Amino acid sequence: MSDPASLPSTMLDEALLVLQETRATWNVQLELGADHRLDAAKLHQTVLTCCRRHPMARARLAPTPHGETSYRWDFAEETDLDPFRVVECPDGAALDQLRTELYTPLIPLDTSPGFRIALARRPGEDLLLLSASHIVADGVGALRLLQTIVRAYRGEPDPADPLPLAQARDLGSFLAPANRSEKWARHLEGLRRVWEAFDAPSRIAVIGGTDGDGFGFVFRGLDIGETTTPGLVQRASGTTINDVLVAALHFTVQSWNIKHGAPADRIGVQMPINIRPADRLWDVVSNLTSMVSVSTEPDDREDLATATAAVAKQTAEMRRNDRAYGLYDLLRATKKTPLAVKRAVPRLIHLAGDRFVDTAMLSNLGRIPEPPTFAASGSPELWFSPPCDPSCSVSVGVATSGQRLALVTRYRDEQFDADAAEEFTDLLIAQFALQCSS
Repeated sequence: MSDPASLPSTMLDEALLVLQETRATWNVQLELGADHRLDAAKLHQTVLTCCRRHPMARARLAPTPHGETSYRWDFAEETDLDPFRVVECPDGAALDQLRTELYTPLIPLDTSPGFRIALARRPGEDLLLLSASHIVADGVGALRLLQTIVRAYRGEPDPADPLPLAQARDLGSFLAPANRSEKWARHLEGLRRVWEAFDAPSRIAVIGGTDGDGFGFVFRGLDIGETTTPGLVQRASGTTINDVLVAALHFTVQSWNIKHGAPADRIGVQMPINIRPADRLWDVVSNLTSMVSVSTEPDDREDLATATAAVAKQTAEMRRNDRAYGLYDLLRATKKTPLAVKRAVPRLIHLAGDRFVDTAMLSNLGRIPEPPTFAASGSPELWFSPPCDPSCSVSVGVATSGQRLALVTRYRDEQFDADAAEEFTDLLIAQFALQCSS
C-alpha cells in the first residue's frame, strides 16, 4: 500500500489536539520487559523500521492558517527525529526519573515521529518504554507499534494492515448511524450527558500531592486463572471483567473519599472505547478511540454487587456504542467551526467547574490476542496506562496477556504522594479481588 501525501485530521484527532493545547499533555504509556539483555543496536534499527512501516509514525501536523476549520497531517518518507535512546537504570529511582522525562513532556507534532522510546538497562534485564502521543496512536495503536518493533527484532513477519490508512481512518464509513432510530438514540445519550453534568462529579481526595506537572505510577500484576479468581468465571450474567474493574474503581473512590472526609456523590469514570470494526480491532496505528462516561450515585454503591450491576447496565453493547458514537456525532456537528472557536471550548468547560470532566479514567485494552514479547514462553511483562487530566487526575490502565492481568495506576503529582498512590491502588485491587471471589 502506498503512503498518502496528506490526510485530514479526524474529528477524534481534532478533539484531543484542542484538549492538549488548552489543558494537558496526552501521552500513552506502554512498557515491555525482557528477562535478558537486548541488543541495543539491533533494537534501534527495528525502531526505525517501525517508523517506515507505519505512516502515522511519520506524520506531522501541517501549519494551520488563521480561519482554518480543521488540521491536516503530512507524511514524509523518513522521520524528522530519531526517537530512540538507551538509558542506564541501576535502581528504581533512576527508572522513575526516566519515566518522568519520557511521559511528562508534550511530544511536538509538527515534527515526526509522534512517539519516544527508551531502552532502560535494569540490573540483569532490560525494559523497553514507549511514550506515544495519543493523537497519533491510541492504546491499540501504541501496541501495534510495539508489536512491529518486537517482530522485527525477533525476525518474525509483521502482517500488513488490511486497509490503507485513509480508508481505515474514514470514521463516517463505519460510524454513521444505520437508521433514524439509532441516530435518535445517540442524540438522547448526548442530552443525557449534558443533563448529568448539572450534578458535578466528585473529585478524588488529594493526599500528599506536590506542585508539579509530572506523573507517578503504581504497577500491579494479577494472576486471573480460574484457580485464583473463580468469581471472574462465575460472575453475574451480562457482566464482564471490565464491568468489575470499573465498578471496583467507583467503589474505591467512594471508600477513599469517605475515609479522608471528601464528598462521594456522583462519581464518573471515563472509559475509552476502541471504535475499530470488529474484524480489524487490533489493526492500524492511529487514534481510533471514543470516550464513554460511566456514572454511579451513592445509592448505586451500596455494595460491590449493586455497583457492578449499575455499571453493567451502562456498558451493555448497544448503550455503550450509542454513547461512544454519539460523541462522534457531536464532534461532526462542529466540523465547519473555526479552530479558534473550538479551542475556546475547553476553557469554557474549565470555567464551568469541569462538570463534563470525569472523576477518574479506566482504560482496558482487554485480552491481547498476540502480545509482544522478547521471551520464548510465558506471559510478557507488559504495562499500559492512558493519560490523565488535571481534574481527572487518576487513570488506570489494564492489559491482559495469557493469565496475567497488568494494572497501572497513573496519577498526577498534585494528587498523591507515592505512599498514598500505593494505598489507593491496593484498595482498588482489594475491591476487585473481593468481587472476583464472591
